[in-house]
Amino acid sequence: MENSVATRLCLMTTAERLFAERGINAVSAREIAVAAGQRNTNAVKYHFGSPQGLVDAIFEYRMGPINARRTELIALFDRQGRAQDPYALAEAFVLPLAELLDRLHDSPSGGSWYLRFCVQAAYTVHPDVVTFAPDDLGQSPWTTGLKELNARALKLPGGNLPDRLALRRWQHFAGFVTRALAERELRQGIDPHFVAGGTALYVADLVDAGVGILTAPCRPETLALAASETPPEPIRKPGAP
Repeated sequence: MENSVATRLCLMTTAERLFAERGINAVSAREIAVAAGQRNTNAVKYHFGSPQGLVDAIFEYRMGPINARRTELIALFDRQGRAQDPYALAEAFVLPLAELLDRLHDSPSGGSWYLRFCVQAAYTVHPDVVTFAPDDLGQSPWTTGLKELNARALKLPGGNLPDRLALRRWQHFAGFVTRALAERELRQGIDPHFVAGGTALYVADLVDAGVGILTAPCRPETLALAASETPPEPIRKPGAP
């Protein structure tokens, strides 16, 4: 049993790295097994059943600790009376992801190629996979914090955004933050000595920029376009990270 758990973890972290570096469609299950040192080249199918099962397992493995940290921050900010503070919302989204940057690659308790994996997974279409990102927030215990932040973002006080634009703003915010952190993760991976300002300053500035996305007022022209757009443009639900 212990050996099986270790094998699953090795396959997940290997797949995460290869997916992050090359893209999900560019990596086969056989390549993952070989790179993970498995003699059985069908190891991915044996342990995860399908590409969807493997990707879901990676999300669950990484987002479990992220979700715990995120819900902890939400509770802390609520006790501080910051439940409707957009900066608290942004910090609760950003900090658990940014903290991955300070940990070692491939450590069972640490960081990974997860941020780059998320960017690849969110925009990949695969014939054997229904979706690469957990779109239905709250469907799993490891997306509850993300669901709560999304709900709060749609009800930020003082905004003039229609619901559809508020949801799109959340998508812009989540995408911007994830890509920014993924780029920093990439730079650190290429050069362990990479420094572009202190991490604390980088994260603080990223939070400020994210709040700008969430709270910037709409121009009258944008509101008019939103009101006249029929039928409504399909909007993808926000997913990981």
